[in-house]
Amino acid sequence: MAVAAVISSPFGIFVSGENTDADVKPLTRIVQEIDDEFAARIADMQRSAGHVDRVEYHYPGSADNTRIDNWMDIIVVFAVKTVTDAENGMDVATLDATRIGIIRSVFWDMNSLESRVETIEHKETVTVEHEDGSTSEETITRYERILHITVTSQTAEQQADIYRFTNEQMELMKEMLSEEFRPLMYAILGKGADIGLTPEQLDLVQQHLPKGELGSEAVKLALTRLGDPYSQPKAGQGNYTDCSYLVQWVYRQLGISLLRTAAEQARFCVENGLTVGAADLVPGDLVFWSYERNGRFMDITHVGIYAGDGKVVDASSSRGQVVFRDLFDSDKQVLFGRPSLSDSSQQNSSLSAEK
Repeated sequence: MAVAAVISSPFGIFVSGENTDADVKPLTRIVQEIDDEFAARIADMQRSAGHVDRVEYHYPGSADNTRIDNWMDIIVVFAVKTVTDAENGMDVATLDATRIGIIRSVFWDMNSLESRVETIEHKETVTVEHEDGSTSEETITRYERILHITVTSQTAEQQADIYRFTNEQMELMKEMLSEEFRPLMYAILGKGADIGLTPEQLDLVQQHLPKGELGSEAVKLALTRLGDPYSQPKAGQGNYTDCSYLVQWVYRQLGISLLRTAAEQARFCVENGLTVGAADLVPGDLVFWSYERNGRFMDITHVGIYAGDGKVVDASSSRGQVVFRDLFDSDKQVLFGRPSLSDSSQQNSSLSAEK
């Protein structure tokens, strides 16, 4: 009876992978197929725009202007909406064609795409040499075409308002998004729940950090957030965080005020002479990545805290939480900073800018 009650509730989504019927798909495959559709629509937008000089992406609700992965929110909204539908309610333990169609509908309700082409006129003065050997200055006009693609993603709470969820539906949704059920959600979405360290390994990492260094204290603070859930729209609410909020939070505890976004944290390091080389990284340094053109400083889209021995602590969107892992994507690393060198005047300057 207990099993039947679970399967007939929104929580039945957590056993959806156990059905192996021919017309049923695992959630990981459904997610991949819909993500492929998403990518195909963006490619169509680029083809429809014709020749452009560059593409810029915009993600409202993202501090770092990177894509918001809201799949966990989508699945929770789908499960609650589908099971509790007063007229056409059905279980979500079997992900057949009908239910996949509903997932796809919820996905596109919670993720919208818009595009526009901006043409910018650039006037330049050039020196022209004439046949008689004389020269003159002339003004030429060059046009730059920029394709702007905007991806707007909703949280579960925002979509619940749009769907006009009842109080009971809201409570079900909140419970499914709670810390208790997060490991199950990671599992059905194909995300590893592993934070990268066992308790014993965590002790060893902390013991081997250089003693008396501010950067070591930064790493220790970052390690206290391992396993905290990743969310850009919810960063700062409860234990939710994203990559730049984690960095800001860590250094705030140490009396160093950094701005909210990865790009502005990188700019702060550059403008205050706090950059270092990749070969000179020490624990507590910041590593910045750029994965796409986002119109921010150096097109920076991600930041992590170097933990020594080729490791980094970062809030990972792909893993859905704060993790300890090997440094990755060296070809995308564009800057390295050491905010622990910041003196009080620089901190005050940054604080004033933040206010």
